[in-house]
Amino acid sequence: MAQMGRTMRPSCRSLYFVSLLPFIALLVSGCYASTDYEKYPEGRFVTTASLVRAWKAGSAALNLQQNGKFTASQLKLEYFSCPGDGVRKKDGEGTWSSDKGRQRSEVLLRFNDGCTATLWAGVTDGNAVLWSDYSDRDQILELK
Repeated sequence: MAQMGRTMRPSCRSLYFVSLLPFIALLVSGCYASTDYEKYPEGRFVTTASLVRAWKAGSAALNLQQNGKFTASQLKLEYFSCPGDGVRKKDGEGTWSSDKGRQRSEVLLRFNDGCTATLWAGVTDGNAVLWSDYSDRDQILELK
């Protein structure tokens, strides 16, 4: 009989977890609310052919050519695989490729000096953009 009573009682562990659910939901929603997701362009999957063109934003310019080459001027991004990795403005030439990421197309730039950077395809106010965030994700470069 004692064992029968034991199996009929609800587990304290499951009651504890259920009582934590509202707190977990509040914490997760608070994290989402504290991030600034509306500043990011809406991700898009695009064809490689649609990326071939001149993209600009202020003094920054990126010309993606059909032959897989590019030229860049005053392109402020976070750079990798080169001396002085990090955020800076860069001019140069190199090759580019496109691939599908998790929620949008990605454009990988490979400069002739070995530096690499990534941009993402998106839409802002109905316009196609290539974008990347930098400077601890506080600033966004949007090329239109």
